[in-house]
Amino acid sequence: MNAISAFLMQNIVFVYFFCGLAFFSIGLVVTLESTRASEFRFARALRPLALFGFVHGGHEWFEMFQVFAAHEGAYTSSVPQEVVRVVLLGASFLILLDFGTRLLPDAERWPRANIWQVAVLALFWLSAIAFVYWRFRPPLLDLLIAADVLARYSLGIPGALLAAWALLRERLDFHARGMSAYGQDLLWAALAFFIYGALGQLFTRPSLVFPSQTVNTALFLRTFGLPVQMLRGLAGAALAMTLAHALRAFEQESRLRLARANAARLEAQAAALEAQQHRADEIEALNVQLRATTRELSALVEMSRILTSTLDLGELIGKALYQVVHSVKASCCSMVFLKQPDDSLSLIHEYRRPGMGRLEALPPFEALVGKAISAGRPAGATLDYTVRELTPNDFVDGIVYRSLCAPLHAKGQLFGGLVLTSLDEDVSLGPKELELLNAFAQQIATSIDNLRLYQIVREREAQLAELVRQLVNAQEGERQRIARELHDETGQKLTALGMGLAAVETHLDRDDRTAAAALIGNLREVADHAIAELHNVMANLRPSQLDDLGLAPALRWYVQQFAARHPALNIQLKADRLPERLPSQYETILFRVAQEALTNVIRHAHAANVMVTLSQQGDAVRLEVRDDGVGFDVAAPTPRGRGGWGLVGIRERVAAVPGGQCEIDSRPGQGACIRVGLPATQMK
Repeated sequence: MNAISAFLMQNIVFVYFFCGLAFFSIGLVVTLESTRASEFRFARALRPLALFGFVHGGHEWFEMFQVFAAHEGAYTSSVPQEVVRVVLLGASFLILLDFGTRLLPDAERWPRANIWQVAVLALFWLSAIAFVYWRFRPPLLDLLIAADVLARYSLGIPGALLAAWALLRERLDFHARGMSAYGQDLLWAALAFFIYGALGQLFTRPSLVFPSQTVNTALFLRTFGLPVQMLRGLAGAALAMTLAHALRAFEQESRLRLARANAARLEAQAAALEAQQHRADEIEALNVQLRATTRELSALVEMSRILTSTLDLGELIGKALYQVVHSVKASCCSMVFLKQPDDSLSLIHEYRRPGMGRLEALPPFEALVGKAISAGRPAGATLDYTVRELTPNDFVDGIVYRSLCAPLHAKGQLFGGLVLTSLDEDVSLGPKELELLNAFAQQIATSIDNLRLYQIVREREAQLAELVRQLVNAQEGERQRIARELHDETGQKLTALGMGLAAVETHLDRDDRTAAAALIGNLREVADHAIAELHNVMANLRPSQLDDLGLAPALRWYVQQFAARHPALNIQLKADRLPERLPSQYETILFRVAQEALTNVIRHAHAANVMVTLSQQGDAVRLEVRDDGVGFDVAAPTPRGRGGWGLVGIRERVAAVPGGQCEIDSRPGQGACIRVGLPATQMK
């Protein structure tokens, strides 16, 4: 034994103190570092490692007091003290095993497996102690020494080697996270655990357990010149230092996590600011869109007010065009074209912003309106006035339009166009302007159509009033004619009949029968003439043939009577017998139409020949009256120009029948033809 060995053995108490302090330092260092939050799997197993350091350090210090007491006097450890020491030793190794099993590959999938593994090893240690007791029956103190040796063999060595292997595996996690320097510390810590377990726990006290009889602390002292407790202490100190440095990785991780959190916070703030700015931009865009929509709605509402403020077509279109131009900033002029009966286009009204001269490019505008009407959709004119039918991709393709036209249509009829134009080449008209123009065009078209209907209604009301007046005059004239005929003809004959009867009475009083008989014969002739005249009057009012025989015989009788009254007129009737009688209302309508048509021929046509045709064609009964007279202009604006009120009455009679058709065809110098058709389906 050299001087160093002798010195250490003399101060073995300090060696135990150093060893206990080293392991206690492990527990203290690990406890302080394990309070940090970490994503390392290694961090979740630090509590058993810290507890191992405290318990194993406590065991070393407990054994130090035993050694110190033995050096001070003849002291021998008691059985309870040895039991406490062995329990502390075994518990520390079991806790070390718990640390190692927590870092096994499947430990996270089976969180309770490590408890069963440690329990199995603890049961194996106790079973080994029981076997030694059963085999050798040693004294209790020798059995406790054997339990110490068995704890180091069965628990200490496996626990230290498992911890070393676990630290080597965790070193890979440190490398993967870019902390290779701290992973190197784990390598040294694993080496320290290996030395502590493979050498420090192999050399134990001499005991009954093989091979402690030979491989024990005495052999280590003779071989290395140091007590084995010194090796254990140095290994513990190396563990404390390397773990202290390795666990600084948690601090580095916290700084990195804090940096990432700050970066994420800054990114989140930047994203929030960007989102806020984006929302502000969206809100501003919505506000702009809302203001534009509000302006458009206000313009449409104002247009609706304008279109209901007057019944004069010129005034209405003028105000509407003013609203159109001042609702579109890019516009300078607007105009309305309407289609005439000959399909030509006529400029009805135009409005220009103040300061503009009169537009000279009317032919391109007419072509633009014609294109819109023929296509049935909006059309546009480019900067060089090339007219194009608008398609959905026109504005996308970058075509610049100087003028736009929206067709005017109502009830499926296209009758004009609303034009909007900009003469400034730098200001073009786009889809927004087209959308608003279409809305204006729809409103204007509806108003124009309503005004036309209103004018037609007013004309019809005027015609109806005139017809009522004519009807009253006709009734009064007819009454006067009937009264005159009854007074001039029938009245005189009845008076003569009365006077003759008085004469007959006188002759009978005188008993002059011959004279009375002669008077009676004369009176019979007078009565027959009166009856015939009454029949003529009634036939003119409504011929009995119409009620008794039907329309065709009544027309034939009337034509014969008409021809007899007007021998200079060559009148012919072609009347097919209808398959069945018509309702009285329809027979009356057709008979009166023929009467009115023939009356107009005598009054206005100055014709030589008239053809009256009655036939059934398909599902309609048709009446045609054709003459070769002077004719007239059907399109003339006055009622007299349309053939007089007689023709108006004809139209009104036919219009009273659902599905009735009336066609009047005439030209000056080419005669006239009146065609009337009544649907047979309405007559059944």
